[in-house]
Amino acid sequence: MKFFDVLPKLCENELLKRGVMTDELLYCVKADLDGEGCFIDVYIIFTKDTLCVLSGYEKYGRMKRGQKRKILEEFETSGYEEYAVSSIDEMYVDRYTNSARLMIKDTDGKEFPIARFSLGFADKFEKFSARVNCTAKNEPIDDSLLEGVKTHCPVCGEPYPDPNRPVCPRCVDRRSVFKRLISMFGDFKAAVLLMLLTIVLSNVFAVIAPVFSAQMLYDDVLAKGGKYYGKVLLVVMLIVGVNIASLIMRVVSGVITSRIVPVVTHRLRVKIFSSMQGLSLDFFTSKQTGSLMSRVDRDSQNIYWFFTDIVPYGVTNLVKVLGIAVIMLIISPVLSLGIIATITFIQIVQHRFYKSQRKLYRKYDVATRSANSVLSDAMNGQRVVKAFAKEDVEIERYRVKNTDAFNINSRINNRIADTIPVINTFHQTVTKLAVYLGDVLVIKGSIMFGALSALISYTNMTAEPIGFFTWIGNRWARCMDAASRMFEIMDALPTVKEAEDPVRVKSLRGDIELKNVSFEYEAGRPVIKNVSFKVQSGHMFGIVGKTGAGKSTIINLMARLYDVTGGEILIDGIPIRQLAFEDIRRSIGIVSQETYLFIGTIADNIRYANPGATMEEVIEAAKSANAHEFITKLPDGYDTKVGEGGVSLSGGEKQRISIARAIIQKPDILILDEATAAMDTRTERKIQAAIDNLKQGRTIISIAHRLSTLRDADMLCVIENGELKEMGTHDELIRRKGKYFDLYKLQAEALQFIQE
Repeated sequence: MKFFDVLPKLCENELLKRGVMTDELLYCVKADLDGEGCFIDVYIIFTKDTLCVLSGYEKYGRMKRGQKRKILEEFETSGYEEYAVSSIDEMYVDRYTNSARLMIKDTDGKEFPIARFSLGFADKFEKFSARVNCTAKNEPIDDSLLEGVKTHCPVCGEPYPDPNRPVCPRCVDRRSVFKRLISMFGDFKAAVLLMLLTIVLSNVFAVIAPVFSAQMLYDDVLAKGGKYYGKVLLVVMLIVGVNIASLIMRVVSGVITSRIVPVVTHRLRVKIFSSMQGLSLDFFTSKQTGSLMSRVDRDSQNIYWFFTDIVPYGVTNLVKVLGIAVIMLIISPVLSLGIIATITFIQIVQHRFYKSQRKLYRKYDVATRSANSVLSDAMNGQRVVKAFAKEDVEIERYRVKNTDAFNINSRINNRIADTIPVINTFHQTVTKLAVYLGDVLVIKGSIMFGALSALISYTNMTAEPIGFFTWIGNRWARCMDAASRMFEIMDALPTVKEAEDPVRVKSLRGDIELKNVSFEYEAGRPVIKNVSFKVQSGHMFGIVGKTGAGKSTIINLMARLYDVTGGEILIDGIPIRQLAFEDIRRSIGIVSQETYLFIGTIADNIRYANPGATMEEVIEAAKSANAHEFITKLPDGYDTKVGEGGVSLSGGEKQRISIARAIIQKPDILILDEATAAMDTRTERKIQAAIDNLKQGRTIISIAHRLSTLRDADMLCVIENGELKEMGTHDELIRRKGKYFDLYKLQAEALQFIQE
């Protein structure tokens, strides 16, 4: 049995009572609303013969410490319905603003809802419906993409931030995150052990120092009858020696830390960036640039400061606290127990306080990343901002986002300001009481003055560890949140995955076939609908249609930037899913309508697809793209540096460099997505002539709004609303007087109007 949601054992028992053989169940999905929009637990399950709908209310026990998820203790059934699968003509999802309904259309044409659910569950219900429909029609079911339906956390029920990685930041175990961070120091085990040893030794020396400087000095050296009476020089030398040894150990540990942590942080940043590069295109289209940049930069910086400040000082203060506790208990058990009990109480209060702070830290991070994203958008879109005089709008947009972050940060700081002084005051009060009680014990002769002086020194020494453990929760929460966000990136799985044993090819002929291809960016909203056609190798294939028809999506599927959600694409008779990524990227060149030039020289941008290309090859590619003439007129020619996105060049110039970049790749299949849209008619004709020269032995897929540029295409197809409407040559489609004829006529009339 394959589940979209897990069917609890108690629900299985309810089905068994109603004669449903649970071992024959195929799929299960859970809805969360009733017909009135109130919350209820509804399980929809089906076998090859029967569709069952079981509704009721789940009752869970309290989650115990260390328990991963709540245990279902009772299921109170409120309703049960059955439908014969053979009577189902179609099951589909009917969407509303915030919710949706699971609908059935029976063989008599009657339509009715069987469940209602929150809109966030729509993806799994779409896939569930598809499997019901296939079962009803005795069609095969493809479960190869089934792993992508886990959208909500089974513990808290909240949606996952990243559907490609089912990890809930609210329920993640921070101890396991910390262990994973520590494991990154595995290559420096000897250095880390030496660092920890020096930290421990330095604090052992620091802790025993008051024994010599207070208790031994007053009770054994200066007091008459003391064990070392009169040997002041010996004690002074011991004190100096202990302090010097402690200082040396601290220096050594500091040097080791300063050398190791930057290396680990550097590796972590590289791993995050490498993981991002391995993800599919849809990951980047669903994220804002500022948010991704903060993952690499700010989050890794938080981890850097954690390991340079928190870990060494954490070990330091832990050793110090333990050492102080042992020595204080030896000196005076009565006073020490009271002080230790106070410290324990303070730590419990702090733990609870910072546990409640973690949610605020996560909210602050989200608000900060949102503000950074607005900042990034405004900086990258300055041309548009200036063109429309929207500076004040962008200022206000950033002010609102920054104010949200400021308000959350103020709440964090206000809570700290209200709580920490109270804790410190309580600690100081207990310290004063300990001194007063110590004076009473000295007067009564219970302890000696030197022992009391040492005890007071140790009591004062606890102030530093207490202060440290007061704010360590702040850094701990920040670090664990930063680490969990980075591990989300590192563990994210690409939606477009290479086959385990891919087919390797040296080159492609360029025969492309689409078989009943469907695609949707969002579940239940298809962009491409059952499209089928063939492209012959060495031919030029044109795709035309109105804006938003799905033309660019089709070529993205051909290049496997996305995977089809239905049907299949074959290149040279091989399913595209089976081809190695390296071979696909090497053999398919793309010139997109959205040009982008990297920071560097023009020559570097042209040879980006082929870094080993000679200067002669670069110039030849530029000439083929009709870019050589304007490049030679630039101040430094091919060595002219362009800024981010090539802002110093016109749109047509950037497009021609983009074409040259694709040409130098020498692809077997060249895809042109409105490649000449940013050019004047004269330049466009020259580019078209260059493209004609490229046709020899190469398959060309071209998208263009100007139908005149595709007149010489060997085959044209017309796409409308994601559907293939007609195919043929230019002359055939004109004679057919269909969709292509209408588009051609509209453009001809527009051109005639311009000429008049």
